[in-house]
Amino acid sequence: MRVFYTQKLEEILGKIELSDWRQKLREPLTHHHETLSDNWKFCALGERMQREGRDLDKVKDLTPEAIKLGFDFATAIKRRDSTTALEILEQIERLPTIWRTTKQTNFSAS
Repeated sequence: MRVFYTQKLEEILGKIELSDWRQKLREPLTHHHETLSDNWKFCALGERMQREGRDLDKVKDLTPEAIKLGFDFATAIKRRDSTTALEILEQIERLPTIWRTTKQTNFSAS
């Protein structure tokens, strides 16, 4: 048996699919969904955090794009707009990262 490693395989293995929220968006959206989407740890970003095995300390730990998509997702859920929410979910899945990188300090030797 031979296994050939390709960049395509890496893309497939690295793809994050937020299946819990995908399933929720197939249901009629209710107040319960709205309550979940209002909480950073239970919204679509929260599911991505869980899949990545990380926890949110403060919202500023997220990239500006992730924060915007999180708000947009919650707004779509409040409007009971499954189509727009799914489009935003797909954007969240495609983000290379949702985490703001920490700036590293360079120390120069004197």
